Amino acid sequence: MTKVAPLRLLVVLLALLTGLANAELIYFTDFDDFPEGENAWNDFEGWQASDRTSGAQAIIPDLLGGALGNTATLGFNRPNRSLTTVAKTINYNPATESSAVTAFALLFGIEDSTEFTNYRRDDFFVSFYNTNGSALASVRISNTDTDYGFWYRNGSPQAQGYEEIDTGLDFVQGELHELTGIIDFASNRWSAEIDGIPLFTDAVFNGTNRALTFGFIAIEWQIAQGGTSNYGDNFILVSDLRIETVEDDAPPVEIDSISRDPAGNIRISWLPTAGYSYKVEYSDDLVNWRADLPDSDFPSPAETGPLVFVDANLPQTGSRYYRLLQTSGD
Repeated sequence: MTKVAPLRLLVVLLALLTGLANAELIYFTDFDDFPEGENAWNDFEGWQASDRTSGAQAIIPDLLGGALGNTATLGFNRPNRSLTTVAKTINYNPATESSAVTAFALLFGIEDSTEFTNYRRDDFFVSFYNTNGSALASVRISNTDTDYGFWYRNGSPQAQGYEEIDTGLDFVQGELHELTGIIDFASNRWSAEIDGIPLFTDAVFNGTNRALTFGFIAIEWQIAQGGTSNYGDNFILVSDLRIETVEDDAPPVEIDSISRDPAGNIRISWLPTAGYSYKVEYSDDLVNWRADLPDSDFPSPAETGPLVFVDANLPQTGSRYYRLLQTSGD
């Protein structure tokens, strides 16, 4: 009988979230491809502005000394209406798409008003609407003297159940900030940070009983002191807007058994998860890994029973280590 050298077994469980942890990009723009000039933010890449003639919305090149290239701006010029909206259609239905959780990120800055408008200051918003056009939630960036700082809203001020909450955090005029957040449409909760500092955590996303779909995202300018004649020439600049999905973590791999069969072969058995594929790799030194053993691939098993890998090509001397890789079968 052939003598088989004793083997030290190491099964390393790696959940490689291929197609899963690598979030699905829904939309990104740095505005560099946009045409430049006043009113140029409208009608490009699906963006639509409620004011298309006053120059309140614009694409400005090299506003920060070339650090960002083009930036989108809203404000500065007297608008045609007291609330100006520039919105990007998203049309993401979390109930039917790959994930109910989405993440957003953008760079922004607030430039203060000047003596030209008697230092009148206004409110700016990053807002979320459903596919019916109903307001779901907003981050309010208030440049006003009375409410200066960040607030968040859970819907339209005209809707029953509406609330606005002061985060207690401020921004710095003339400085670039990063706003990031996660929206869980399934649980109707969201969280947001400014420059890595929490603005709010696990707050109610929409409190006004509106359908929870991601219809569009909007940048908005609200004149704080009434009509357009009382506008301030403050403005918001925006760059590097990103929206993507956030996928669930991969389920853990449950090892059923590691053993030798009567012929001395190594048998590794585990319980698979539907929708995932598996591959057994091996190494003699824990540095260089190979995947050329026979029958070591297990693509998306339909059944829920244990999977079994058998290594019938054991070395006569030395050690062999194994690892089991789990990847999304999508």
